[in-house]
Amino acid sequence: MTKLPNGKRLSTDFNEGANNNTYSRNEKMVGYSFDHEFNDTFTVRQNLRYAQNKVSQNSVYGYGMCSDPLYTKDPANSPCASVPQSDWGHTLTRQYVIDNEKLQNFAVDTQLQSKFATADVDHTLLTGVDFMRMRNDIDSWFGYAGSVTPSDIYNLDRSDFDFGSHPGPSGPYKVLNKQKQTGLYVQDQMQWDKVLVTLGGRYDWADQESFNRVYGTTDKRDDKQFTWRGGVNYLFDNGVTPYFSYSESFEPASQTGESGNIFAPSKGKQYEAGVKYVPSDRPIVITGAVYQLTKTNNLMPDPNGSSWSVEGGEIRSRGVEIEAKAALSASVNVVGSYTYTDAEYTTDTSYKGNTPAQVPKHMASLWGDYTLYDGALSGLTLGTGVRYTGSSYGDPANSFKVGSYTLVDALVRYDLARVGMAGSNVALHVNNLFDREYVASCFNTYGCFWGAERQVVATATFRF
Repeated sequence: MTKLPNGKRLSTDFNEGANNNTYSRNEKMVGYSFDHEFNDTFTVRQNLRYAQNKVSQNSVYGYGMCSDPLYTKDPANSPCASVPQSDWGHTLTRQYVIDNEKLQNFAVDTQLQSKFATADVDHTLLTGVDFMRMRNDIDSWFGYAGSVTPSDIYNLDRSDFDFGSHPGPSGPYKVLNKQKQTGLYVQDQMQWDKVLVTLGGRYDWADQESFNRVYGTTDKRDDKQFTWRGGVNYLFDNGVTPYFSYSESFEPASQTGESGNIFAPSKGKQYEAGVKYVPSDRPIVITGAVYQLTKTNNLMPDPNGSSWSVEGGEIRSRGVEIEAKAALSASVNVVGSYTYTDAEYTTDTSYKGNTPAQVPKHMASLWGDYTLYDGALSGLTLGTGVRYTGSSYGDPANSFKVGSYTLVDALVRYDLARVGMAGSNVALHVNNLFDREYVASCFNTYGCFWGAERQVVATATFRF
């Protein structure tokens, strides 16, 4: 992160907003998971969930220093035009938003599993239908560049902001988005001796509608898409299982553009080859894979500096994934993983050949835990681990990088079987144990996010 002209950096608790900024969020969710085994052949399952999310906020927020390329490329027409150039490095531009949203989402998935044999081939056949309905009602007002007077970050003006007067340049964004998607799918997992073959297909119907209340216009989009997946595994006697798979994806966009326009769905294709090693005489699982994933119509931040997303080009990702799990003893377990990712825009009018923002090339983790089975502390598990995230580009133009970081986590868990509650436990999870300050990601030169501070979460799990 770039230092200020005085040689210092902004603290993680720096607040660039007004004193009367407000933010509230209310979430509700209800659902169930049901399954019934009729006999050895047929099993039916259904998962249903309804979620509601309400957000209300009046916020003044930072939008980059006057020295940011977003403003220096045309200083005469930027909000910093009246700021002396010598002060650009410590003068913050700001904008504001008045936002009220209500998001409702309903999803249900019903599936029938059938197990049977044809000659020497064992089948596990899945057939099902899923349905999703989403409604997002957005009533917002956005202040654009210049709507809030730039302020010296050494003595930031945090006085109350007059949200009610809608100071300009600004404008409303009042959009009602509706989306429905129905999918029919079938998958057959077939095993003949040591050969395991999986074939599946899916057909989706996606209907989207966006009504812009400001202009009284409606944008509609109806998409239909067939996707399929397939894979083959061979189970060697020594525990080695090589495999190859191919899969396709279809994802309608969940957000709309500045005018309420609906983006084209993203489509993907992935090839993957790998090997899994599970020896029969040792508690070890080792997996390794190489893959190539191509996705079209990826959304990205507007290169012109607005707060809206725009439709980007095609991204191709190639990589390697390795994971190893081992029980070193009855008490000690270890898990390690490494991921290498080489991603780039393969087709794009502005960024062809560049690496997408927020995609680190290297990631790795190592975790170990120790469980006591004897004595007064029987059932107690102590664990710790490290997570490494490599550097990544902070914008699609690849003009700067976000540094790498390493975090340490810890766990204390107690199995309640000792007190007659088998399968239940209480636990304390600590993420970022040493409370390290780090920049997690950036989406452009004027927008970066601090990583999460130390988080301590207590959980209780009961099984009856």
